[in-house]
Amino acid sequence: MKTILLKGGSLSSTYHCTTIGEEFVRKTIDRSVNREYGFVRWYSQLKKLQRYNTQYPNLFPKVLRSGVYNDQPYFDLEYLDGFQDIKTILTEQTLSEYQIAAMSEAVWKGFNQLHSVKHKSNLYTGGLYYKEEVEQKLNDALKFDSFKKFYDAGTYSIGTEIVHGMNNYLHELENFFNELRLEEEENIHGNPTLENIMYSFKENRIVFIDVYEESIIDTKYLDYAQVLQCSRSHYGIINDNRVYIDDFHLYTEVHDTHNFELFNQHFTSKLPEDKKQLIDILEATQFIRMLPFKLLAGETDKAKYFYVHACKLFARAL
Repeated sequence: MKTILLKGGSLSSTYHCTTIGEEFVRKTIDRSVNREYGFVRWYSQLKKLQRYNTQYPNLFPKVLRSGVYNDQPYFDLEYLDGFQDIKTILTEQTLSEYQIAAMSEAVWKGFNQLHSVKHKSNLYTGGLYYKEEVEQKLNDALKFDSFKKFYDAGTYSIGTEIVHGMNNYLHELENFFNELRLEEEENIHGNPTLENIMYSFKENRIVFIDVYEESIIDTKYLDYAQVLQCSRSHYGIINDNRVYIDDFHLYTEVHDTHNFELFNQHFTSKLPEDKKQLIDILEATQFIRMLPFKLLAGETDKAKYFYVHACKLFARAL
C-alpha cells in the first residue's frame, strides 16, 4: 500500500492511500497519548460520520471500514476524486467572482440540507458551552507554563492594535451564554472551517469532512461562525504560515486574501442580522476552543497568536 501524509489534524494523522484497485483516505490515532483530545475525538468523529452517512448519503464521505493496525486504530473513507478543500482553492487558484459566488452558494446549499434536521433545544445549554468550550479549554491551556506566562501578561499588540486579555471579558461572556436561549438546535458539522469543506467545480457541490461531535450546542450559528473563522479571520492561511512573537507583540506575513474577502462577502450576505452578535461571539470562542489542541501538538506560537486574536474579536463583539 502506498501512502501520502496529508495536512490537517492536530493529534491524528491522515493519509491518502493507494492499493491495487482502490484509493481511499485513512485516519489514524494513538490510543495512549492525549486520549481526551486525541482518541476520544477521533472515535466520536467516526460514530458521527456513520450516522451522517445514513442521513445525508451525498454530503459526507462514506466510511469504508475501521480497525486496528500495528496497535493504531484507523478508519478508512472514500477518496473524493475531483474535490479539493475550499481553503486551498481560495489560496492557490485564480478565480472569477462568479466562481467564488457559486462556491458560497454550494456551501449554503450543503448547510441548508444538513441543518434541515432540527431538535428541541435544551435550556441552559449556553452556560454549559461556556464552561466546557471556553472556561475548560482555557484552563487546559493554562496548564502549559509557556502559555500561562504569556496569558498573565494581560496586554498585547497584534499588528497595530492594542489588545487586552481574556480576564477583561470572562464575566460578561459568561453572562451572555447563561442568558442565551435557543428555541431549536440542528444537526451540525461542528467544525466546518473552509479546510473541512471539499468542493468540486465539475459537480458544483460540496462534501463536508472532519466532523466534530463535542460542540455542546448543536446550532447552525456555530457552523456559520466556523466558516467565518476561516473566511473572515483567515485561520487556515495564518495556520499555514509563520507567526512572529516579539515579547507581547504578534504579527504574521499574510497578505493576499482577496479570494477570501470575496468569498466572505458572498457568504455573510446570507447571515441573519439579528444573530450577528451571537455568530461573532461564537467565532471568537473557536480560537479559545482550539488552544489545548495547538499546545498539545507543540504549536505554542500559533496558540498564543490565536488567543490574542480571540481577545480582539471578543472586544469587538461585546
